[in-house]
Amino acid sequence: MNIGSFGFPADQLVKLEKMLKLSKNNRYALTEFNPENLPDLLLIFGMENLQAEPIAALPRGYQSRLIVVSKAKPSDSTYSHLGYPLVSSRVVRTLDQMTSENEEYGATNPEPDDADNENLFSKYEEQAETAHRLAAEAKNDRTGYCVLVVDDSAPMQQALAGELEKLPLPVSIDFADDGESALKKVADNHYDFLFLDIVMPGIDGFETCTRMRERSDMKKTPIIMLSSKNSPLDEVKGIMAGCSTYLTKPINPDEFQKVINRVSNWVDEFKKE
Repeated sequence: MNIGSFGFPADQLVKLEKMLKLSKNNRYALTEFNPENLPDLLLIFGMENLQAEPIAALPRGYQSRLIVVSKAKPSDSTYSHLGYPLVSSRVVRTLDQMTSENEEYGATNPEPDDADNENLFSKYEEQAETAHRLAAEAKNDRTGYCVLVVDDSAPMQQALAGELEKLPLPVSIDFADDGESALKKVADNHYDFLFLDIVMPGIDGFETCTRMRERSDMKKTPIIMLSSKNSPLDEVKGIMAGCSTYLTKPINPDEFQKVINRVSNWVDEFKKE
């Protein structure tokens, strides 16, 4: 299933591609937008891009396949909506809901006529509205967290993202491959907590943690350091650098959930202050 994108910043495209890989059977492929060969669904970053010439020129019947990624929901209910910042579970769930109807329909009606297409598009709209309502209800009942994962291993990034997605709350995840990139991320964004690998290209995790703690806005931010070896010396160096707690790789799911529950409680307490 081809998922197109339009107007996304480079870092959000990288994040979106990683989110799509979390879907069952890896069923979604992120493709470049091509008006001559339209994707199955098209994600548009920001409501202002709906007025961009290539998007405004799309066939009217294709509008129900557009998904607007923005903080506010579009006033025109023709368009489906994904809240920003993106959350992996919400992205995959919305795509699954919108494509399942299409797959079922395509299996029994390989060549639908225009009237059937209009009916199908209406079903898409109703389905998307239900998804939006459920997402809004969940948002009102829960507190979401923004998390930064700093690790140069893609499998490790995915493993942490998978564990975070198990939490009963919305989580928005950013990734950095090295310490320098992580420092730029925390300068431009607010994170409720972050995971920080010790061994990375360039500056290591200890130095990265020390520099982060020098920022006034990160004095209390929980920093969870990651190491592939259970070394008391690493733990001492991590504490001296300012880390909040410690996890050993590979990640043990039970231990991860214990640590993340404790960290979540810290974050909740900080927000109350």
